[in-house]
Parts: sequence; structure tokens; C-alpha cells
Amino acid sequence: MKTCAVDTSTALGSVALFDDDQLVAEDARRVSNAHGESLMPMIAALFTKVGWKPSDVNRWLVGIGPGSFTGVRIGVATVKGIVLGTGAEIVGVSSLDAMAALAPFESPGRSVIAAIDAIRGEVYLGSPDVEPTCLAPDAIAAWVEANIPPGPITLVGEASAKIPELDGRKVERLATGEHALPHARGVALAGRALAPSPADALEPIYVRAPEITVAR
Repeated sequence: MKTCAVDTSTALGSVALFDDDQLVAEDARRVSNAHGESLMPMIAALFTKVGWKPSDVNRWLVGIGPGSFTGVRIGVATVKGIVLGTGAEIVGVSSLDAMAALAPFESPGRSVIAAIDAIRGEVYLGSPDVEPTCLAPDAIAAWVEANIPPGPITLVGEASAKIPELDGRKVERLATGEHALPHARGVALAGRALAPSPADALEPIYVRAPEITVAR
């Protein structure tokens, strides 16, 4: 099965092509809010590089947030449009789950928490099997104790720098390279076991209201 994974939920735009479980090609670029101009050329360049056509792809996977509202909408709308034109499957993947999927699980009992900057001083947080949330740093310790089993924790993402020390926990932080921001390769890994959705039913995960709707 040929799959294409896409993520534009943060400043990093990324695309990864897989043939079954084999990574065929990938690209990633920090473009801030310019995904509307850069995403389709990135996809087209990768397809040309490996000799694929959009109709060759059986399944598309896309990061559905949380993250940048504009970035998430661009990624979801682009992949939906391609799927509607080709008839391929579509799978939506939490960008936080995508980050967790690239974290190494080296020791039993270790939990993974992914973190994405939510601006206004807040952080989007997620862990496998835990609903994503958006919190101020001073509320994170209580959320961890209420939702994360006892034991060591791996914090993933640039925004993990905003998470204060967690008393009584052994903490590892992965905040650079492929662990800094959501990546299409993680979207592909996290989405392998997920069932496809009808394209018209796939919606972004915003967690909180868009900035433009927040009262000041």
C-alpha cells in the first residue's frame, strides 16, 4: 500500500511517502504561515522524485491539530481535495500523537507527553489515550498527576521547555530535531492502525477556540 502523510499544524511543513512500512522519501521545511504556498510544490516535488502520481496513493494521512489554526486548515483542506479527486482513503491523526509516535520507548512504564506551543503563554498537551488539552504552565503539574500514570516521563517538543519541573518524576526532554515539532513521518506511524474517515467528516482538532474569537 502506498501512503502519503502530511503535517502543517505548526511552522514545520512536512510530507512523507511510504510503500507499506518502508519510508520512500520525505521533506520538511520551516515556513511559518506560508504552508498555502509551499505545501503543494513540496508534495509535487516528492512525487516527481520517486515517480509517483497522486492516483498511485492508496491512503493519505494528515495531521489535524492541535496547533496553528491556519496551518491545520491548509493541511486538511489540501488532503481532502486530493482524496476527493482520487478516491483514496483519508486518515486524520492528532499532531500530538504524531510527536509521541517518534519518541523512543526504551524503558517499561515510561509515559510520553507531547507539547506544542499554543501562544498566549499556553501549551497544547497530549499523551496516548489521553484527550488533548491546552493549559498554562502553572496548571500542567496537576494535569500530569491526574492523567499520567506514576513513573518516568518523556516530554517531547520545543514547547516542553515551558513545562515546569515535575516533582517526584524522572523526566527526559526531547526538544530538537525530529522531536521539536509534529512531523509527517510521525503522522504516518501514529495513523497506521487507525480506520479511514469519510473525507467530508474529517475535521481539525482545535482544542480551544480560534484566537480571533477569543474575547479580550
